[in-house]
Amino acid sequence: MGISAADILKTAEAAMNKAVTHLQEQFRGISAGRASPAMVENVKFDYYGTPTPLKGAAQIATPDAGTITIKPFDISQVRAISKAIMEANIGFTPTDDGKQVICRLPQMTTENRQKLAKQVKEFGEAAKLPIKNARHEALKHGEASQKDATLTEDTHRKLKDDVQKLTDKYNKQLEEVLKKKTEEVLKA
Repeated sequence: MGISAADILKTAEAAMNKAVTHLQEQFRGISAGRASPAMVENVKFDYYGTPTPLKGAAQIATPDAGTITIKPFDISQVRAISKAIMEANIGFTPTDDGKQVICRLPQMTTENRQKLAKQVKEFGEAAKLPIKNARHEALKHGEASQKDATLTEDTHRKLKDDVQKLTDKYNKQLEEVLKKKTEEVLKA
């Protein structure tokens, strides 16, 4: 028995929505000159052999607009966290005093802003792939459901139109998120 058109659409929409949400989460970690805990909270470090995100192993604070402090719950992990931030290549060099890691954001030059804008664009391009894949999967399931007579030809045709409308909707959302973040990054 095939899958109903409503279920195919629901699955495709969930996958497309997840792609846009994931992009927004990635963008939280990109700042245009203001320090934010989101910039480092998903950096993973080796915690006794287990890759662990910082947000689960340290207190992350922003004492001022240009500084992020990371106080690990286990002080013995300060060096491992510092190393992980350095390897994450997120645009700043961490220092530590043995108790906490301190990250100072570099001054935002035009060159830095352009690099960030390029990174934002790359994230946006990568986010288009899951939307394209969700569309492909939905159409594939629609074809299979039509072949086993779960969907009529008219229902299948409508499903194809609905899947395209969903794809267009989420691609537009993705472009809006991308444009907004690019403008934020390039703003002097």
